[in-house]
Amino acid sequence: MLAWWITGRLAAHSEDSEAQEACVQVLGQMLQARDHSTGDHTDRVTELALRMAGALAWSPAQTQALRWGALLHDIGKLTLPGTLLTKPGQLAPSERALLRSHVERGLSLATGLEFLPDAALQGIRDHHERWDGHGYPAGRVAGEISVAGRIIALCDVYDALTSARPYKAAWTAQEALAKISAGAGRHFDPVLTPVFVSLLQHQNPQPECRAPR
Repeated sequence: MLAWWITGRLAAHSEDSEAQEACVQVLGQMLQARDHSTGDHTDRVTELALRMAGALAWSPAQTQALRWGALLHDIGKLTLPGTLLTKPGQLAPSERALLRSHVERGLSLATGLEFLPDAALQGIRDHHERWDGHGYPAGRVAGEISVAGRIIALCDVYDALTSARPYKAAWTAQEALAKISAGAGRHFDPVLTPVFVSLLQHQNPQPECRAPR
């Protein structure tokens, strides 16, 4: 498929840091060009992840890995039908299974970029896992989930809740943060969750209602 071919071509020209950054940016731009709402979502998730890295005093290398993982966390959606991503209403079981496959598809694409650190790949792999083991694709539990994946999960869910989608209205920031707080120890890491909630409560969260462009 085209997305895998482009990833292979990009990987062949990624021997220095500027080329590596360009590779990631090109893939992110491809996603945004195909689906503006998903692309904007990626940018916002990445911004939130960087704010978390700052709050946790992460090193530049850790922060870069998290940033790349956040930028590419939905890249597997490039391989899915556009009609699936924009369908209003409830998905059929077969459609839901196909949508969930974006995690493995994205990891396969990203693995082709051999310069990506393990933490970035783990963030892509784990961003739909849940602390209680009821997530996907592997049903990892608690400490089995990478820290990058735990952070991206928080950012991903917050932005999904506070953004309008074809199948739902946007939640307010307060509603979304209350939902996330209630999920600590079940959906989300119980230690990272209050850090995330406090960060958004005290640092001017994103606009509360965002319609897709």
